[in-house]
Amino acid sequence: MLEIIPGSHLTVTPYGAWQAVTRADQTPQRQVLLGVLREAISPLLSLESIRTWTGESDPEAALEHLLRLQEDACLEAWPRPRMAPIGTLEATLPELLAALSDSGQAVLADHMGFCLAIAGYPTDTGEALAALGADILSVAERQSAALSKLGDHLLDGWGNVDAAGVSGLSFWPMHVGRTRLALTVSGRPRFNQRAFADLVWALYVRYGQI
Repeated sequence: MLEIIPGSHLTVTPYGAWQAVTRADQTPQRQVLLGVLREAISPLLSLESIRTWTGESDPEAALEHLLRLQEDACLEAWPRPRMAPIGTLEATLPELLAALSDSGQAVLADHMGFCLAIAGYPTDTGEALAALGADILSVAERQSAALSKLGDHLLDGWGNVDAAGVSGLSFWPMHVGRTRLALTVSGRPRFNQRAFADLVWALYVRYGQI
C-alpha cells in the first residue's frame, strides 16, 4: 500500500517541466504536473489533491501515477513550500531565458509572433526570431500527424543545422494551458537547469488557467 509522507510540498523538476510543455495530451501524469505548476506556492501533497489531479477515484491508482512521476524524476518533495519566480514576466523571463542557452541568447514568443521576452539579442533580432518561431509553430501543428508516424520525438524541436548536423539555432514548441509558445535558443540548450523549471512554472502561473 502506497503512502504519502506528511508535510511534503511538491515542485516540478526540469525534466518534469519538459514533460508538461512538450505535449498537449491529457494523461493523468501530465495532469499532476500541471496541477503543481498552476500553483504560485508549491502545493502540500494530499490524497485529495492527487485524486483531483489524476481524476482517479481509487486512491491506490492515483498514487501509482504519483509514484511513476517520482521514479521518472519529474517531481520533487520539500519539507517547506517554495514560491514561483516573483515579479512580472517582463522582469523575470529574460534572466531565466539567458540560463537556457550556452550563449545566453534566447527568445520566447507566442503563436502570433508577439515577443514575450528576449535574452542576449538586440530588440530587432529578437522580434525577427519571434516571428520565425511563430511560423515554425504553425508548420509543426499542420504536420504533427505526419511527423508523429515517424516518431513523437520529431515533434519536440526544430533546428537550423550545418552540414555536420550541428544546430546553431533551435526552436521548441511549448504548450502552456491553451497558449502555444515558441522558445528559440541559440547554441546548445540547457533545459536540464533549474531555470527551465522556473520558466515553465512562471508561465503556468500566468497562462495555465487560460
